[in-house]
Amino acid sequence: MRRPASTPRQTNPAKPTAHALYVAVALALTALCLHLDPQPFVSPVPAATVVPEWVTEVTTVRHPTLVPEITISSFTYRCGDCHDLFPSPPETTRTLTQHSHIALKHGINTRCLNCHHLTTREAFVDDSGGLIPYNRPELLCARCHGPVYRDWLHGVHGRTNKYWDTSKGPQERRKCIECHDPHQPPFPPMAPAPPPNTLRMGDQRLPVDHGDIADPLRVYHRATAADKGPGRGRPGSLGEGPGRGRPGSLGIDAESGVGGENRPSGEAD
Repeated sequence: MRRPASTPRQTNPAKPTAHALYVAVALALTALCLHLDPQPFVSPVPAATVVPEWVTEVTTVRHPTLVPEITISSFTYRCGDCHDLFPSPPETTRTLTQHSHIALKHGINTRCLNCHHLTTREAFVDDSGGLIPYNRPELLCARCHGPVYRDWLHGVHGRTNKYWDTSKGPQERRKCIECHDPHQPPFPPMAPAPPPNTLRMGDQRLPVDHGDIADPLRVYHRATAADKGPGRGRPGSLGEGPGRGRPGSLGIDAESGVGGENRPSGEAD
């Protein structure tokens, strides 16, 4: 005997079920929490470091003309205009009557003729008394600063403008005197550029007292009292105490010159 086929249960679509109500309430609470923002998002990326404009300035510190000229009272003269008429004496210690604004602070170079040619003032002088063109001051500097000149040729020292990739364009090596004053080459004291402030390294500016800082890249360990007993030292050292050196030293006694680990057995720490 065949059973009659069951008919599907009829539901009222207009009447929400309890499950739908729970979902609606959960979504409403979630939206409320997002709107109130009880735990604001804190980005792990540090704030951008403010870089002064002079750090990225592409022009040089000095702007010499690289031609043997001087301007006096709005008139421009070539060096030979005067020096060809009034030959200078050889090496002398007399006080200069012209160019008195120049103060020589260039090591042992205390004479004009250390660099300038005696008879041709529109050129520099090399070691054999020959001429160095006025627009090639780097050859003059190479007389005394050979290693620096070598580094300058290879782009290690000095400034390179234009293109690092020479396939895209030419490089432009700036002259020595475009950064250094030839009569007083050392730079005056200046504030350094700001340190990096990255996600991994953090802000590298240390406080004045150089206290302990939680920094993943700083592995230096400030020793505690328990670490400073005989035969103990900071990580990386060979022990601390009498006869033992600072971190990274070889444990040499400053007075006796005997290594802390190689002392005779009769000596006590």
